[in-house]
Amino acid sequence: MIGEQFTQVIDGLMAERLRNPEQRELVVTAMLEGFDRLQKKKVPDAAKRLKNLEDRLRLLSENIRLGFVNGRLVVKVAGSSESLLKELRYGTDWYVPWDKVDEVLLAATLVDPAT
Repeated sequence: MIGEQFTQVIDGLMAERLRNPEQRELVVTAMLEGFDRLQKKKVPDAAKRLKNLEDRLRLLSENIRLGFVNGRLVVKVAGSSESLLKELRYGTDWYVPWDKVDEVLLAATLVDPAT
């Protein structure tokens, strides 16, 4: 019972943190910086694809939720944001899989944007 209440309080605090526009911007920035380090295939419309990715990351930052599942902190997203995370995890026709995407996303949501 106490553990369940503790989890609910932490879930609420993390949800509040992600309502902060500065926090969401930090998430987008961190994800773009990490993505920049991925190996990519040269494509003629790379700038357009990168802009599309940035737009999708902004949407993801608005839809992301952190919470505990079976005692583990997990990133929760739905819909097109879930599709984006799958693409980043497994790669696409123009970039390789990003094996640390979940860790980067989680860290970006937990780091205080003021520091």
